[in-house]
Amino acid sequence: MSKPVPVLDSLDHENSEQTSISLRSFSASTSSLELSVAKSSTIPSMTDKLTGHNTSLPQSATSSSKLISVSNPCRCKQSPTSTCCFPGAASHKSDNKNPTALQIFQKQRKAKFRQRASGAPILCATCGIRTELFIKDSMKFSYTEIQQATNDFAKENLLGEGGFGHVYKGELTDGQKIAAKVRKEASDQGFEEFHSEVYVLSFARHKNIVMLLGYCSKENHNILVYEFVCNNSLYWHLYDAPTILEWHHRYVIAIGTAKGLRFLHEECRGGPIIHRDMRPSNILLTHDFVPMLGDFGLAKWKTGGDDEIQHTRILGTLGYLAPEYAESGIVSVRTDVYAFGVVLLQLISGRRVLVANGENQSIRQWGVPLIEKLALHELIDHRLGDLYDTLQLYLMAKTAYLCLQTNPELRPSMGEVLRLLEGESDHFQHITEQLVPRYV
Repeated sequence: MSKPVPVLDSLDHENSEQTSISLRSFSASTSSLELSVAKSSTIPSMTDKLTGHNTSLPQSATSSSKLISVSNPCRCKQSPTSTCCFPGAASHKSDNKNPTALQIFQKQRKAKFRQRASGAPILCATCGIRTELFIKDSMKFSYTEIQQATNDFAKENLLGEGGFGHVYKGELTDGQKIAAKVRKEASDQGFEEFHSEVYVLSFARHKNIVMLLGYCSKENHNILVYEFVCNNSLYWHLYDAPTILEWHHRYVIAIGTAKGLRFLHEECRGGPIIHRDMRPSNILLTHDFVPMLGDFGLAKWKTGGDDEIQHTRILGTLGYLAPEYAESGIVSVRTDVYAFGVVLLQLISGRRVLVANGENQSIRQWGVPLIEKLALHELIDHRLGDLYDTLQLYLMAKTAYLCLQTNPELRPSMGEVLRLLEGESDHFQHITEQLVPRYV
């Protein structure tokens, strides 16, 4: 059984794309590109780093290191108990008690590490909610623990209900806030989803993916324990919130969601994971509007080569299903890309997946012709007025258009989607020039 390994807070969390072999461990994120560029191109050895660290040590440590740094300076024949003839030096016997510069450095480093690890990193800067970035030795929660955390599954703690069951807010004895997803006893589909979600999320550790903290599986009780994400879902902010979701938040949500999907498709150590249920209600938000992908009950591993496709029974939500999946049950990573294109249209327009315009159109049927005509002023959420960025609107509309191609081979990968959204890609420029003229 592996030990829990906390992630140092000095690592770059913006570009952290973490993976995990088991529910009890995961790897630390890599340092940021900016940090690596700032450093010298010549990387010193570990020994050089340690010896070079003396300049930053306290004065007492520096003086001690000078004493020890001289290699065997004494050539006298005196006994170890007597005073050495070397001027200013202590006895040989006392030398053994003086800590070396390396020992002092290691001690200070351990102390700083303990200080950093003592507090969980902040998940949301606004409300201060925290989540431990490691899994405790035993991932299994007892039913009593979850019962106490949710106040016996009190009605006031009910966050929502789906095909799987109910989701309750709770708080563990150590103060960790949780969302407990309780499977319905009579749900056969829920039983499959339970094991799928546990297995998939054991490999998924990323800033834009909801973290699975543990589970309870005892008799008829199958409960998934997640970190609590504090600011509801994208669906709520688009359609139910009393205030309008601002444009810059919409753009940030699009970027973060793309990063989460890119990790699942291209960077997860366990292999590509297809979410299969990408929609606004499964994108949770912090008060900082950091998006986090949730609800992996329908997630599926993609095995084999890059071109392999899988035939499976059709599950998901109407309006987000790619044509090849809805018609033939063919699923691939491009299935998620299509659904992400639908989400982009919803972020741009603020409209639901089925447009209430008297023609019973899907949002794709309504939005794609507007993009082709570059009538983006008709596409944008009218509630925003003029409070949006024209370039970002164009980038999101162009990306949505490419994601929603009927032919899955014409859809970009999620890595390419991210570069398109950030305006850094010309890989699909030839397609864009043919289909969508320049808007800005």
